[in-house]
Amino acid sequence: MKRLWSAVLGLALSAATPAFAQTNLVFAFWGDPPEVPPFEKIANDYMAKHPDVKIELQNAPWSGYFTKLDAQLAAGGGPDVFFITNVPSYAARNTLEDLGPWIEKTKFPIDQYVKDSLRIHSLNGKLYSIPRDNATNVLYYNIDDFDKAGLAYPDATWTWANLQDAARKLTVTDGGRVTRYGLVLESNSWPMFIYQNGGAVFDDPVQPTTFTMADDKAVAAIQWLGDLINKDKSVPNFQEAGQMGGTASMFSADQASMSITNASRLGSYADVPFKWAAAPLPAGPDGIRANEAGGAGFAINANSKIKDAAWEFMQYLSGPEGQIAFTSAAASPAVPAMIGNDDVKAAFKAPFADVFLSETALGRVFPQFPTYVDITNKLIQPALDKVWNGESTAAESLGAIKDQANAALKAQ
Repeated sequence: MKRLWSAVLGLALSAATPAFAQTNLVFAFWGDPPEVPPFEKIANDYMAKHPDVKIELQNAPWSGYFTKLDAQLAAGGGPDVFFITNVPSYAARNTLEDLGPWIEKTKFPIDQYVKDSLRIHSLNGKLYSIPRDNATNVLYYNIDDFDKAGLAYPDATWTWANLQDAARKLTVTDGGRVTRYGLVLESNSWPMFIYQNGGAVFDDPVQPTTFTMADDKAVAAIQWLGDLINKDKSVPNFQEAGQMGGTASMFSADQASMSITNASRLGSYADVPFKWAAAPLPAGPDGIRANEAGGAGFAINANSKIKDAAWEFMQYLSGPEGQIAFTSAAASPAVPAMIGNDDVKAAFKAPFADVFLSETALGRVFPQFPTYVDITNKLIQPALDKVWNGESTAAESLGAIKDQANAALKAQ
């Protein structure tokens, strides 16, 4: 009887006590509604395989995401795992966990990622974030507009000269006012054109010692962009483009016949009332082809109280399962960052996937170091705005900030 009572008591205790202690993990990310489903899928799939973990999703649009995140991190709190960009700046503030020891301990296949793109997710040789995607750009074009203008479609043989000529011929005016631009560009894409012209913004994009944007090749690239805006009037200045809704809205509304942007726009272009396609980016005057390498990534909060659980989730989020969920997303597929994994590459079946993958191989790292945002906001962007607005030449604007930019680099 005593033995029976013990067995009954044991059953009662096991019924009253949870089979496991639940871990609550907060995962934050930005994104518009069409971009949310793959994040939800990854979290739900992970929780199904790990019933002891509950993941709370915190989503915000890009415009407000970092304001909230910065405030949380500054107060010593914040999500356990989060979507991040400008990684060196955050790492310099000691807000991100060094992922190196975790990768080594668990043998995470970091070698399947593009090595060069990992540089912008690092600081002083330490990796603080794992890329989610590649910010690969392509040339989207309105087939109907090209047909009406009697123009040949863009292809891999195009250069800047072809792009400029087509943009001029596709631009439509009415009473001196442009009603349709030939081309619209992202406001932060200018480093790519500098690379295509054989120039650079700094001597090294991650560990710079010298500001090289005032050199001839870089100046010529910025002046060419300024001429598209102010002389040809085939490209809107970036303020006007923003007021018109940006690249996605302008291309979708046939307010621009071509747009150079990344895969995040595929969802926006899915239901437009005209035929469109995507082509490789044109080469620069000397035949140099270059694109943007790297993209946003995922990081662990250095102040997280559940780092073991956070890393377990990170391995799923940034491993093949997570990469496949993002690259195969119906509305907003991401160009895979885990380019060395055949299953991940095979899962990327977005429209013109072959163009995105071939252009990814041409990626160049954009500047990314702790003081880059500050130098850009105080020096580079005001100088560029003068060129975009036709107030001065690229040589004048960039030459005027050369000494200040170099002084800022030395003060790092």
